[in-house]
Amino acid sequence: MTPVIIDTDPGIDDAIALLYALRQPDLHVLALTTVAGNIGLPVTTDNAARLAALAGRTVPVHPGAAAPLARAAEPEVAIHGSDGLGGVFLPEARLGASRHGAVTALSDLLMQTPPKTIELHCLAPLTNIAQLLQHTPDVAGRIKRLIVMGGAVATRGNFGPGQRAEFNLGQDPDAAAIVLHAGLDLTLIPLDATRQLRADAAYVAALRAAATPRATTCADLIDAYFGANEDRESRPLHDPCVPLLALHPDLFRVETRLLQVEPGTGALIDGPHPIQVAMGLDAAALRARLLAGLAIAGSPEAGTSTAC
Repeated sequence: MTPVIIDTDPGIDDAIALLYALRQPDLHVLALTTVAGNIGLPVTTDNAARLAALAGRTVPVHPGAAAPLARAAEPEVAIHGSDGLGGVFLPEARLGASRHGAVTALSDLLMQTPPKTIELHCLAPLTNIAQLLQHTPDVAGRIKRLIVMGGAVATRGNFGPGQRAEFNLGQDPDAAAIVLHAGLDLTLIPLDATRQLRADAAYVAALRAAATPRATTCADLIDAYFGANEDRESRPLHDPCVPLLALHPDLFRVETRLLQVEPGTGALIDGPHPIQVAMGLDAAALRARLLAGLAIAGSPEAGTSTAC
């Protein structure tokens, strides 16, 4: 199993990613760290703990940054709702939030394990990871790999002036620059790839037919994610791409791009930093892998879900 720490801001697509990743036999999720992104930090932290309970996992949840490094947060309530989950009910958390903050937990876990052991799966603005690199730079060399959902390379963004940036990088461009320019082993999954992974009504029906609490909850979440799409195709399933790439790299087209983060906006522009970027994916095969992972049943599973 690959030891993993997931940095997250649940968030509808974060929730689907967590419910998938937390039950995969080849991923050992050591901890969840939370950040304000899609919604405020108390809500993202509570959502992460509730998602762990639904997945039947007792995983510590460490709250992190409540705001970007140098600007005010801009939560995405219009898409995710005031609860971050589009009104989908989750069971009570088994554990409350840890007393140890995200940066402390990241540093401790990385220092307590052999170098190049732990992967960081980043589903959110990169504030926590940037603070880790700023406060304890000696741990950077111990990270095995970062897989980051973020950015827009050759496609339109979804955040900021002119929609040039992507939400995660644009929410905290200073943090994005610190992490992406650090020379770490990092694979970026931008909108160029994630926009190819969507669900339709037939996929939601297949999730409901799987009949596990996690699959049923994900069906509810995707229903909430359809929004006003008249063709009944969901918004992109951005964040599930991160654990899917970790487990099924052959289903992604990854290439090296020379990039940098544009100051102030978080947009990706041509630059000196070689970064591994997933520019494409096999959407049909990945949807099948996601469904299969969410259909894993058996103890421990807990809770049910109901769209409110």
